[in-house]
Amino acid sequence: MTKVRFLLTLACALATVTAPLTVLAQDAQRYSRIIIKFRDDGAGKGRTQSVADAESRVRALNRGTLSYLKSVSPLTHVARTAQPLRHAELQVLAQAIATDPRVEYAEVDERIYPHFTPNDPLYASQQWNLKSPVTDIGGINLPNAWGRSVGGVQVNGRGVTVAVLDTGYRPHADLVANILPGYDFISADGYNDYTTANDGDGRDADALDPGDGNSQASLCDVGPSSWHGLHVAGIIAATGNNNVGISGIAFGARILPLRVLGVCGGYSSDSAAAIQWAVGLPVPGVPANPYPAKVINMSFGRDGACSATYQSAITAARNTGAVVVISTGNDSSRTTITQPANCAGVIAVTAHTASGANTDYANVGPGTTISAPGNTIMSTGNTGSAAPQSDSYDAHSGTSFSAPQVAGVVALLAQIKPGISPAEVQTHLVNSARPHPSGTYCAGRTDCGAGLLDAFRAVTSLLQAQGISNAAPVFNALPTQYVLPNGNLQFTTMAMDAEGDAVSYSASGLPTGASFNAATGVFTWNKAQPLGDYNVVIEPTDGATAGASVTVKISVTNTIPVVVPPITPPPPPPVATGGGGGGAMGGLDAVAGLLLLLAGALARRPRPAYRVQGQDSQ
Repeated sequence: MTKVRFLLTLACALATVTAPLTVLAQDAQRYSRIIIKFRDDGAGKGRTQSVADAESRVRALNRGTLSYLKSVSPLTHVARTAQPLRHAELQVLAQAIATDPRVEYAEVDERIYPHFTPNDPLYASQQWNLKSPVTDIGGINLPNAWGRSVGGVQVNGRGVTVAVLDTGYRPHADLVANILPGYDFISADGYNDYTTANDGDGRDADALDPGDGNSQASLCDVGPSSWHGLHVAGIIAATGNNNVGISGIAFGARILPLRVLGVCGGYSSDSAAAIQWAVGLPVPGVPANPYPAKVINMSFGRDGACSATYQSAITAARNTGAVVVISTGNDSSRTTITQPANCAGVIAVTAHTASGANTDYANVGPGTTISAPGNTIMSTGNTGSAAPQSDSYDAHSGTSFSAPQVAGVVALLAQIKPGISPAEVQTHLVNSARPHPSGTYCAGRTDCGAGLLDAFRAVTSLLQAQGISNAAPVFNALPTQYVLPNGNLQFTTMAMDAEGDAVSYSASGLPTGASFNAATGVFTWNKAQPLGDYNVVIEPTDGATAGASVTVKISVTNTIPVVVPPITPPPPPPVATGGGGGGAMGGLDAVAGLLLLLAGALARRPRPAYRVQGQDSQ
C-alpha cells in the first residue's frame, strides 16, 4: 500500500468518527492507547531492538499523530493519541492503522477488571448459586459483579439497608456484624396468648428468633425450628471475604431484621405494619425507625388475590422509593402465585435449578418478575431443634431462598445509584435477565418472568446507564468496514461477553478468504474479493446470551469514502514542525499532510455529550 493510500485510509477513519455512530454508554469513558504489532520480514530485519527504534516506527505510521508509550515485545508496542477519544473512535483509528502493510495488527489497549472471588471457604464448594453461568448455568453471576467498583469502592451493597421480614435473626458469627437493631412485630394471638410470638410478649425492640418449632398437631404442621429468617439474611448479607463460612450477595449491606413470623407463621396485619415501618413510615405504638430500608425482602405468603391491606402497605413503601422483593410460593402451581407476591409494584421471584429449569415446586403465573436459584441454597443456620443452640451452615430449597438473592442484587444496584427508583431497578433486572434455557418449561413463556437473574449484567447495565467507566457492553458497535480489493482487513467486535468471561463466539456469512477467531473475536480478511458489500453476523455461543449479536457490514471498494461534514468557520490548522532541515513538501506528502490536518480538525470538533416460601419449612 502506498503512503498516500494508507494516510487516506487513516484520514477516512478519523473523519468517520465524526459521523453519526451508535452511541454506547461506554462512550462516556475516554481512551488513548493502541497496541500495534509490526510485521517481521522473516529475516529478523523487522524486529525492533530499542525504544528509539520503536518510537521511530510509531511516528512513521501517521507522521506524529501518535506517540510511543511502551513496549509489549520487540515487535509489539503501545502508542498513545494526543487527545483521549471515545472507544469507538479509537477503535476506528486502530482499524485504519492495521491496514498499513508494515503492521500485523492494531487494537485498542482495553482496560480489564478483576473477577472477584471471596475467600470464604464454603463459597467455592457449596454456593453454586452465586457462580458464573459458564460454570453453573443457573448461577447468578456474582464474581464479575463483585469485580466492579463505584468511587473506588467495590460493588458489594455498601451503604444499603435491606429489611428482612421473617422469623427474626440469630447473632451468627458470619452475619452479626451486618445486623442493625430491628423490631419484633408479632403481637398477641388473643388475650395474653403469645403462641405465635413464642417469646412471652408482643411487639418490642427485640428481633431475635426464639425458634418457631411446633409440637402441637392441632395448631399446624409439627416440625423443628426453621431459623428461616437467619437463612434468608445470610443469603443477602453474610460477611464476605472474611475467611469464614459463606459470602452474602451484598456482603457490604446491612440487614434490618423485622420479626413477623413465629410458630405456625404469622399475621398479615403484623407484616403489613412491618412493611411500612421498614421504610420509615409511622406505626402507632412503635418507635420511629432510625434505619429506613431501601430494599424489603419477604419470603412468605398465602393463597388468594392481593389483599387491600397488603396492597396499601406495599404502595406506601414503594412511594418512598423502596424496592419490595417477594417469593412466589412453593405449591407447584403453573397458573398462580401467592400473595403478597401478586400485589402490584413488587418484584415476584420464582425458583430455578442449577440447569436453569424452573423447579418442580416453584409457583409461576401472571405477575412473576424473574427467577433465581432455589435448590440447595447454602446459608447461615442454627443447630437448635426448638430453642437456639450453636451456629451452623445449612442448605435449604424453596422460593424463600430465591427472593433474597434478588434482594441482594437490588442492594448492589442501590449502592451504584442510591436514589434509584423501584421502576428503574425492575427495568435493569428484567432487561439483563438471561433467557430461560431452551427446552425447559419456562422457555418462551411470559408468565415465568423475564428469565434468570444475572447480577453481572444487571450491575453492568446500571453502570453503563450512569456513565461509569468500568462498564463494558457485550459488543462494540462498528461502522461499515471499508477495504480495497487487494487490501487486508482486521477488526475485533467484542469488548466483553455478557457474563464477563471469555467464551466462544461464532460468525456467519464469512466471505471467502476470511477467518474468525472464536476465542478472541478477531476477524481477519487477507484475500482479494469482488467489489460489493458483505454482511458478517457475530454472536456468542455460550448459550447464556441468546439473541445477542452484531452485524458488521464490509464494503469492498476501489475508493474509500472520506466523510467531510461542513465546518463553518474551519478551525485553523496547527503549525507543523519538522525535524532536521526544511524544504518544499512533495506532492504526496502535501496531500497526506492536508488529509491529516483535516482529520485532526474534524476530530477536535465538539461532540454532544452523550407462608414461608422455603420448601423445607412451608
